[in-house]
Amino acid sequence: MGVIETAATLAIRQLAAADRTAILDHLLALNRDDRYGRFASALSDHAIAGYVARLQFERDAGFGIVGEDRQLLGFLHLAIHAPTGEIGASVLPECRRRGLARRLFAAGFVLARQRGVEHIHLATGHPAALRICATLGYPVQLRPTAPRAIVACRADREP
Repeated sequence: MGVIETAATLAIRQLAAADRTAILDHLLALNRDDRYGRFASALSDHAIAGYVARLQFERDAGFGIVGEDRQLLGFLHLAIHAPTGEIGASVLPECRRRGLARRLFAAGFVLARQRGVEHIHLATGHPAALRICATLGYPVQLRPTAPRAIVACRADREP
């Protein structure tokens, strides 16, 4: 009998340029609706490849959760333009509702605060992302225009 992976047994790791192929494979596995939820646009495969090629790991941060098969199950990109940052995150559909996104967001917020980020933009204001921010204790301001949500990088409680 194989080991059942749970959120608690899957480690979060900070990603680097060497992980671009895994990031690309993860993002290409998202369907049209998931791509819209992640990017605020249903990007084509070509556009996603361009996005991955332009990730600036020396400035920004990427966090991933990797399964036993070495597949990237969840990915969070924290773009840093201090004092502002932007988070985009995705979890493969079959891995959702296991706490993976919450753990990725928590890691992203800790690093953002360490790097002096005061506010995080969420381009889409995805309901799952808003719930996660609230459960982590981060105040969210909703907006009618882009970015759809701005999250204060102070925690009412520690994640």
